Amino acid sequence: MTEQERTSPGTHRVAAFLLSLDKEASANIMRHLDPKIISDVAEAMTELEPDLCTPEAVDALYEDLARTVYKRTGVRPQDDFELHEILESTFGKEEAERVIRSIYERRRKEQPFGFVEQHQPEVVVRVLAEESPAVVALVMAHIAPTVSAEVLARFSESEALDIVKRMANINPPGIETMLAIADDLQGRLILEASMPPPPDPADSLKSVAELLNYSASDVEKAVLEGLEEEDESMAAQVREFMFTWEDLATIEKRAMQKILASVDTRTLSLSLKGCSPEVERNIMANLSSRVREMVADERELLGQVPLSEVVQARNEVMLAVRGLMESGEFNPARAGEELVS
Repeated sequence: MTEQERTSPGTHRVAAFLLSLDKEASANIMRHLDPKIISDVAEAMTELEPDLCTPEAVDALYEDLARTVYKRTGVRPQDDFELHEILESTFGKEEAERVIRSIYERRRKEQPFGFVEQHQPEVVVRVLAEESPAVVALVMAHIAPTVSAEVLARFSESEALDIVKRMANINPPGIETMLAIADDLQGRLILEASMPPPPDPADSLKSVAELLNYSASDVEKAVLEGLEEEDESMAAQVREFMFTWEDLATIEKRAMQKILASVDTRTLSLSLKGCSPEVERNIMANLSSRVREMVADERELLGQVPLSEVVQARNEVMLAVRGLMESGEFNPARAGEELVS
C-alpha cells in the first residue's frame, strides 16, 4: 500500500485547504486539529493528489467549507441535566429546580413505569419474577410494546399466557397506588442493575461436558450413567454440550454416512439453512450425487423459513447422532486425542 493510499480523500482535502492559506493561518488551524489526524494531514501535504492542486479545485474547497459553516444544523432533545443548565442560566437555580420537579411529577403520572424501559430486559424479568401476575401485567401494559415483548419472551409459556390475559382485561388501580408500585419497582430495578448477573447454569454443564470430553471412555460412561439416574434432563444437556452441531464438520466419512442415512432429506434441507460452510461441506460431501441434488433443490424451494424450524431440524439430526453414540455405532474423537491415518 502506498503512502497516499493510507490517507483518506478527506485528509487530502484538508491538506489542500491548509496549503492554500498563508503559513501563519495554516499553523493556527493545525493547532486545533485532533492529534490523531495531524500526522495523516501532514503526510497528505507531501503526497497531495494532482486534481486538488488546481485553482478550480481550491475554489471548490472554499465553497464546500462555506456551505458547511453556514448550513443550519438540526436540533436534538435535551436530557434533564442539559435542560437544568439552560433553565438555571435563564431563571436561576431555584426556579430551574422547581420546573424540573414539575416536569418529573407530570412524567410520573403520565408514564408511571416509563423508567422500566431504561433497563435491560433480563434485569426487568428478574425483578418482575418476584411480583404477582397482576402487577406484571400492569407494568407491561404501561411500557412500550417493543420492550414488553422482549420481557414477555423471557417468561415461560404458561406465565406469558397468564400475563397477556390479564393485560387484555386490566383494570388499572388509582394513580397513587400505581405510583407506589412504581417507586418500589424503580428502587429494586436500580439495585438489581447494580448487581452482577447470576451465573448461567448452562455454564456449569458446559464445564462438565468439556471435562468429560477429555476423560477416558469408561469415566465418561460412568459419570453420564450416574447423572442419568439422578437427573435425566441434566444428563441430556451434558450430552448435548459434549457434541454440538458444529462438531459435524469434523466427523469422518464412514460415521457421517451412518448419521445421514437416518435423516430424511427435508429435515436435512432445513437443517442446512444458514449453516456454516464447514458443516455444510462435510454433510454434502457424504451424500450420494442423487441425494445431494435433492437436498440442494429442496433447500432452495423452501425459501426463507423461521429460525425455530431450522433449530428443530438440527435437533432431529443431533438426535440421530446421539442415538448412534448410545448404540456404540458412532464414537466421536475425544478432545486431545491424537488421530492417525
